[in-house]
Amino acid sequence: MDRISSLPNEVICHIVSFLSAKEAVFTSVLSKKGRNLFTIIPKLQFDDADEIQGSFSDFVDGVIALPSSTRVGKFYLSCRDRVDPARYDLINRCLCDVLKRGVLDLKLDIGIGTHYYLPFEFFTCKTVVKVELDGRYAAGYFYGRGFVVDVLPENAFLPALETLTLSVIQFNDLRGCAFKKLLSACPLLKELTIFGMRWQRREWSGKLCSPTLQRLIIQDFHPSQFTRVTLDTPSLTYLECSDAIPDQYSIVNLDSLVEAKLDLILTNDHSHKLYDGFGNHDFDYSFSNPTNLIKGLGNVGIMEISFQYTFEALYYFRESIPVCENLYRLTITCDDDEEEACMDFLPFLLNKSPNLETLVIHGQLHYDEEQPESVCKCLSGYSFLLSCPVKVLQITDYGGTNGEVEQLKHFIEKLPCLKSVKLHSRVRHGVDKEKLMIPRASKCTIKVTFSS
Repeated sequence: MDRISSLPNEVICHIVSFLSAKEAVFTSVLSKKGRNLFTIIPKLQFDDADEIQGSFSDFVDGVIALPSSTRVGKFYLSCRDRVDPARYDLINRCLCDVLKRGVLDLKLDIGIGTHYYLPFEFFTCKTVVKVELDGRYAAGYFYGRGFVVDVLPENAFLPALETLTLSVIQFNDLRGCAFKKLLSACPLLKELTIFGMRWQRREWSGKLCSPTLQRLIIQDFHPSQFTRVTLDTPSLTYLECSDAIPDQYSIVNLDSLVEAKLDLILTNDHSHKLYDGFGNHDFDYSFSNPTNLIKGLGNVGIMEISFQYTFEALYYFRESIPVCENLYRLTITCDDDEEEACMDFLPFLLNKSPNLETLVIHGQLHYDEEQPESVCKCLSGYSFLLSCPVKVLQITDYGGTNGEVEQLKHFIEKLPCLKSVKLHSRVRHGVDKEKLMIPRASKCTIKVTFSS
């Protein structure tokens, strides 16, 4: 007989009450007696869109009525219809009960009618590994509604948390930086996704510091609400940033970065243009400075840059572009609707990428529709390609127009190491695959694929 089975039932149940669902499974395997004393519920879920489940009140009563020895692996609560604040206590009762049951995976998808504060018990859960808080379905969340993280308990500690997703969260830093304290309470945090953050005090916001973080996705972080952003993430290997450029990135530590996706945005206050006497334009970056962020990309191996504001930022701060020794794959995403999507930055970036192997143009080749056979002066006649080591050129939306063919010829003729050209064409109305214009090439292979 195993040692666990020899213990009294009350002792076994007491031990199990401290275990997570994963640990309880191991215990049930080891102890034959234990299998009859507690239950593992892999997933407990309530979705108000599912009428079969009944009322939320009945669901909560059922959860609380479970035996104390019952473990819960995953708990998903989805209330997309705006929740009456009077029911917040009911939500918290259910949440606190589940936290006591060793939950590993927690997701709250709630349409909040007004401020909803998480219970203190959430910030001291020792078992939860993955958390997703989503308030995007709240009506009017841009005006102060949604999840609120205000004051964390002094003993805030989430020792097992590895993945954290925050969607439409408001941090009211009344007693210090709640966001910073939350990150500090997660010693094993590896993945962080941020969407739609709101801040109350500018001087305490914008600091993202984590020695263990490996993946970071930022969308709508709202740096325009404060002047500086700190990215102190020495273990970060993946960065995806789609957000407004703050006044300054005061500290940037991206020493371990392997892959980066950048879609930088200028706020409305910063988006006016400056024109020179020759009709050229440039954006006014006197209030936004991504210099340290650009410098922090020196170790990246895979990089994707998207849309016009990012292009303009890289060109305007081209002196900050570091030598990217590890960069072997570069993707440039162009928007078909942007008439002025010049790639002024490209010569400067490619000249700083001595080991680049693959260049992907996600979209159409850039050219002047009024003068399709001319080369846009932003590309300086493609002379910068003569020293570029690219072996593979990929274009994801090749239309075979006269302008595209002329520009593609320059790439083929001037890239000295080019071995392969991959063209993908979307079949459009009136386009004949057999008559799609493709330049001839002797030094490399050209492969064309199609999709509707």
